[in-house]
Amino acid sequence: MYLVFDVGATFIKYAWMTEDGDIIEKSKTPTPVDLEGKTFQEAIDEFVETIGGIYDVYKNQGNVDGIAMGLPGQIDVKRGIVYNGGGIRYLDKVCLQDLISKRCQDVLVALENDGKCAALAEVWKGNAKDVKDACVLVFGTGIGGGIVRNRKVIHGKHLLAGETSFILTDITREDLDKLPPGEDLMESMDVPDIVKTLPYTWTTTCSAVNMCQRIADELGLPREDVTGEKVYQWAREGQQKVIDMLEDTYFTIAKTCLSLFVILDPQIILIGGGISAEPQFVEGIVRYVNQLKRLSNVYRNIKIDTCKFLNDSNLLGALYNFKQKYKF
Repeated sequence: MYLVFDVGATFIKYAWMTEDGDIIEKSKTPTPVDLEGKTFQEAIDEFVETIGGIYDVYKNQGNVDGIAMGLPGQIDVKRGIVYNGGGIRYLDKVCLQDLISKRCQDVLVALENDGKCAALAEVWKGNAKDVKDACVLVFGTGIGGGIVRNRKVIHGKHLLAGETSFILTDITREDLDKLPPGEDLMESMDVPDIVKTLPYTWTTTCSAVNMCQRIADELGLPREDVTGEKVYQWAREGQQKVIDMLEDTYFTIAKTCLSLFVILDPQIILIGGGISAEPQFVEGIVRYVNQLKRLSNVYRNIKIDTCKFLNDSNLLGALYNFKQKYKF
């Protein structure tokens, strides 16, 4: 049996799973992110102890053959080091694999980026299980995913392969004057401010969360009141502003999919994330892809589909990463 974690900036989801990926039970606990009065080391210790406390519960239910974990940031899978842990700021340059293994009686531990876990879930049991090469895009708070070559996720020299959130889109030369020197705006600003003042990356124009925030701003509504479900309800009711903004999002995603296709030449591009459960989302992307691919025959073999797994994808992919790492 395996203890598998899907770590986010708000909650740590975890599951007790069989080797074949069957979930016996699952739950979640708040992610320790409050740094007030704490050093980074104290926060790291609290995080490891949170994982250790969950391990203590499950070790009494049966043998824990391993701990698998998906989490934000760039992950050195071989050495088990987390860099730039996204919303979990203290997880940077942390050898989390060793820390968790030591806390949990030297059990084997494997880490992977959460978006890449979603890609691995599709490779293992999803809609990429019959192909060798794929590109998986997961639309949520950002745009995660992974590039699959020969059924393995590529990481790249700087562990950035597949970090499609940071594809530059609308920036112009004039916008460069708005960027303060020597500062990473994406790290120093809150997400709502990024949407307003830094609409230059793919994630700020097309991620599910930011799409909802832009629609909220356009309609003059509180951002926390606008969800994907409400957006599609308004579209079905015929609200033209919402329809136009959705169509712009589909069109932008379609253009990027065609670019990824000619750069990577995957057998399939899969679209995931909670918003992909709304059929119109992927249907809209495919509609524009089919129109745009008439530009050239080089696009004729592009294939786009929906990810099979939604909420449990990171758990499944984290376990599959464990199996690959330790050759189980």
